Amino acid sequence: MKILLVGGSSGGSVAPLLAVAEEIQRQINKPSFLFVGTKTGPERILAEKTGIEFVSISAGKWRRYLSFKNILTPFLVFAGFLESLKILRKYKPNVIFGTGSFVQVPLIWAGWCLKIPAIIHQQDYVPSLANTLCQFAAKNITVTFQKSLRDFSSSFAMFYKTDSIEKVKYTGNPFRKRLLESDKQKAETHFGLKKEFPTLLVLGGGTGAEFFNELIIESLQKLSKTVQIIHITGRGKERPIKHENYTQLAFTTHMAEAYAAADFVLCRAGLSTLTELSALQKIAIVVPMPKSHQQANALYVFKKQAAIVLPQEHLDSEMLVDLIRKLLFEHKVQARIKHNIAKLMPKDAGKQIAKLIITNGNKRK
Repeated sequence: MKILLVGGSSGGSVAPLLAVAEEIQRQINKPSFLFVGTKTGPERILAEKTGIEFVSISAGKWRRYLSFKNILTPFLVFAGFLESLKILRKYKPNVIFGTGSFVQVPLIWAGWCLKIPAIIHQQDYVPSLANTLCQFAAKNITVTFQKSLRDFSSSFAMFYKTDSIEKVKYTGNPFRKRLLESDKQKAETHFGLKKEFPTLLVLGGGTGAEFFNELIIESLQKLSKTVQIIHITGRGKERPIKHENYTQLAFTTHMAEAYAAADFVLCRAGLSTLTELSALQKIAIVVPMPKSHQQANALYVFKKQAAIVLPQEHLDSEMLVDLIRKLLFEHKVQARIKHNIAKLMPKDAGKQIAKLIITNGNKRK
C-alpha cells in the first residue's frame, strides 16, 4: 500500500505523521510512504531520519489577519496544486494523510480531484484553517478532543457541511512510541550529564522560540546552579555560549534521550509536545505562544491541572529560577501533575488512525 503523508513548516505537524507511519508499519506488511512538506521547514530532516522519501511543494499560508503576504498566498497555493497533481500522478498513492498544516491544502485538493481518499487529523483545540478548508475533501477527520467532534460535524466551510457524524472520529493525538525506547541512564550518557542532578529540557518547538532562548541565557548563571539544562534553540538560533551544566543544541533527532533525561520541561503549548508530555508523564512549565491557537491548548491543560501554565508576558528569568527551585521540593505538586497529565488524552490514537488509513487505502487498489 502506498501512503502519502503531508505536513510541515514546524515539527508539531510532523510528529503525528511519523507516529502513525510507525503504527501502520506494525499493522501491514511493507507499506510505502512518501512525505510531502514545505521547502524550508524541519520536516525533511525528520522524515529522512526515519527512512521516508521526501519531496517539497510550494505552499501559501492563509493568515486570519490582515497581511501583505495574504496577497501572494493564492498564487503559492495554485503553484502547489499543480505540483501536487504531478506528484500524485507519479506516486499514485492509495490514501493521503494530513495533520492540519497549510502545506496540505493544495495537495488534498488535488487528491480530491483525482479521487484519492484523504484522512485529516485535527490536533489543536481550535480547528486549523487548513483542516477547515480540506474537510469537504476528507473521507474521515480524526480529532484530539471530544469538543472537536462538534467543530467539524456542524461547521460551515467552503459552502460545505459534513453529512454524517461518523465521518469525524475522536481518537486523541498520536505520539511516536520510539520516545519510550530510552531511559535516564542511557540519556545521561548520551548528553554527558551528571547523575543525581536534576535536568531541565527547554523546547521551543521545531523552529525554536526566541523568547525561550533569551530567557535561558538571562537566567543561566543562577539556573545552572539548580539544574543542568538541555536547551534546544532551533536552527540558526544557536548562541556561542559554553557554561557548566548547560548543553545547547540547534536541533536533535534524539528526542527519546532528551525526554528520558528530563525531570522538568519548559515548552510551548503545541499539541504534539503536550501529547508527548502526557505519554511520558513529564512535569512541564507550559508557556503558550502569544495570540495563537496554543493559548486554547494551554487553557485546556491548565483546567486539567496537568502542567504549570504561565503567560509569556508574566515570565522572566528571576521567576523561572524561583519556580524551578520551589518545584524541586514540591513533591506533592510533582505527583499531581504527573498523575493528571497522564490522563490528558487517549493512548491508542496512532492505532485507531492507522486502521482508518488502511481501511480507506484498501478501497483504492
